[in-house]
Amino acid sequence: MQDVEQLIFENETLIKKVIFNLKIYRDIDEYMQVGRIALWQALQKFDETKGDFAMFAYMSVKYAIIRALSKANHVSEHELAVEEDVMINNSQQHHFITSNMEWPEWFEELNKDEQFLLIALYEKELSVKEFADKYRLNYETIKKRRQRLLSKLRGLLT
Repeated sequence: MQDVEQLIFENETLIKKVIFNLKIYRDIDEYMQVGRIALWQALQKFDETKGDFAMFAYMSVKYAIIRALSKANHVSEHELAVEEDVMINNSQQHHFITSNMEWPEWFEELNKDEQFLLIALYEKELSVKEFADKYRLNYETIKKRRQRLLSKLRGLLT
């Protein structure tokens, strides 16, 4: 057991180097732990006849952290973000909206995304920039959607 603890202590910089090279800036402690476990597993699997332990350990740690990143990314794609009275499913972009206003009958002619944008911009009084930042969308995309929404509204109201 002492050998494992000593090995992990001596290779903390290796784990930090992998994290730095992968440009990880969030949840560093979590990925350090993943790296420590991968280092321990590398020690268990290492065969001295096949080469140098340092390179084997580096690659084991690197691929373990990449797998953990991939798994974390997959989970975050399917999480629900709930803020105020708007719920967004990031993977499918479904919007469930509760509005405090009574909207005219033309409001039902709009699709859910257009309704969501209309409520956010005009009832919640968010700017296009604030909306894009809040929902992590491209500013130019939201600007273009707003233009299309206004064109559609002009067509509905004339």
